[in-house]
Amino acid sequence: MLQPQPYDNLHLYNSLTRRVERFVSREDHKASIYVCGITPYDVGHLGHALVYVAFDTIRRWLEFNAYEVRHVQNITDVDDDMVRVSRRLGLSIKELTDRNHQVYLDEMRELNVLQPDVYPRVSETIPEIIETVQRLVANGFAYEVEGYVFFDVTRTPEFGVLAGLSGQALLEFKSDSMPEEPQHLKRHPLDFLVWQPCTDEGATFPSPWGAGRPGWHIECSAMACRHLGDQIDIHGGGKDLRYPHHDSEIVQSEAASGLKPYAAFWLHNGTMGLDGQKMSKSLGNLVKVSDLLGEGHTGNGIRLSLLAKRWRDDRDFDRGVLAACEETARLLERAALAPGGPADQLRVQPYRVAFQTAMDDDLDTPKAIEVLRDLAQALLAGRVSGETGAPALVEMADVMGIVLRGE
Repeated sequence: MLQPQPYDNLHLYNSLTRRVERFVSREDHKASIYVCGITPYDVGHLGHALVYVAFDTIRRWLEFNAYEVRHVQNITDVDDDMVRVSRRLGLSIKELTDRNHQVYLDEMRELNVLQPDVYPRVSETIPEIIETVQRLVANGFAYEVEGYVFFDVTRTPEFGVLAGLSGQALLEFKSDSMPEEPQHLKRHPLDFLVWQPCTDEGATFPSPWGAGRPGWHIECSAMACRHLGDQIDIHGGGKDLRYPHHDSEIVQSEAASGLKPYAAFWLHNGTMGLDGQKMSKSLGNLVKVSDLLGEGHTGNGIRLSLLAKRWRDDRDFDRGVLAACEETARLLERAALAPGGPADQLRVQPYRVAFQTAMDDDLDTPKAIEVLRDLAQALLAGRVSGETGAPALVEMADVMGIVLRGE
């Protein structure tokens, strides 16, 4: 029986080291991926879709190369926004979560995004979160003040490694994802919350420090550990999460487990903008997948538009790019049904090699799409046999999440 061999040609940009590195997993033929998921106080937008299409493509490429992938993506259903919006709408937090998560699932299905193996929720992980906080306190990495528990960053001088900052530069760092915290209770201004008092219905849980709820960062450490173990191969999310969220996650996870590194590869996709400004719920400058589908755009076209730039590049929503990608999608769909030319002694093989080379090079999806387009044109022109070329086109398109022949 043929046994798969360890695959070592894939190279990815690692935010932790700031360079493109050969990807090697901790276990042969296995890869663990944790991706920061949605906070479903509202429906998502194209910026969220970019995150999940990017990591879905990474997962697909690993699986295509014989990796057994364990993929976990959290749902932050306990935070200030969930409390605020559920109260305004007269819904329970669970009702709000279920409603908006279903919209997300419907949109991801249209974009042919594979579902992760697990969608853990904060509300379902409270025992593990409390256990993690207790371990931090017991080991001197966290302290309690008036029902608040803070992580002590003076115990971890490497704090800020993903941001590439330390000391005063971290204090001056500005981000729209910085949570509000009671600064006057902290021993050090960079200390961050791992537990806080709370009395809001649906967001309050008993703990050794009184009724409350988790801080933002601790949830991902607990969920990743529960479903993937103390150390993981790939941790991903948008680049806006590098600091404070992911830097906080690193130090608290390694302090809790005593193991380094918490994640071997940190992958951060680029941001989606609109008219030069980052797309975000708080600003309301959104383009929604459901709206684009309602306008008649296809899942294939939208997905191709998200892959038209490298996964870690910033970009602005561009209707011209989307229109061109819809045309590319139609080209690929026609070519998949084309008879092609006569038997050709595997003339399709150079296209396979070019596709493999592009994807191994830090997932160069623009170049990979170009290879698909070239093969499609060769099939339609009869330069490549339909018997070999069409299956190759369908297979490579599927690796990128593009559905041909109505599959």
